[in-house]
Amino acid sequence: MSGGEKSRVQIIKEKAKTCYENAVRIIGDLEENVFSKREGFAYTRSQLFADYDAFLQAVLIKICVSHGEFGEEEMDFIETIADYGKLVDGMDFSLFAGCGKEMSDKIGEKADERLADIPVCIKLSAAVDSGRDTGVTKALLDDTARIAFLLKYLRPEGEEKNNEDVSAALKSVYVFLNANGIPLK
Repeated sequence: MSGGEKSRVQIIKEKAKTCYENAVRIIGDLEENVFSKREGFAYTRSQLFADYDAFLQAVLIKICVSHGEFGEEEMDFIETIADYGKLVDGMDFSLFAGCGKEMSDKIGEKADERLADIPVCIKLSAAVDSGRDTGVTKALLDDTARIAFLLKYLRPEGEEKNNEDVSAALKSVYVFLNANGIPLK
């Protein structure tokens, strides 16, 4: 690889960061243009971003757990994707690369706990989409799912085509949106 060429991993990380920045922009727009104008709105912009980051890391950890291993590239991806918050404050996910089953199970439990709660940004986007098809929720989830699939591209060939792990990680969000009549098509 010559000096100017990017590695496959670098390209994947850059694409994921672009999706992440799109998601953060959507969340920021929701906060700035809709919810900050409402009296008594209880969340700051940074709290919304941190909540999304914890959710996103939980989705990505869930995918790694479903594959039974925490590879070095995957854990570095999870560590570097989020800018504002963490699934577990103070935790450096890159240190868990290659960890044993007991440790990966513990991290998986933290991810499951976080995935049981719908992120505030999804609730806000659903409120905006409720009764009108603005597509905000779909755009936010599309970026989140793209990041999840990009994580999968770090794995051996062929696994990225199966989306059961991504669907399982996002299941509580899909159930919430379906129950509230929010279209994702």
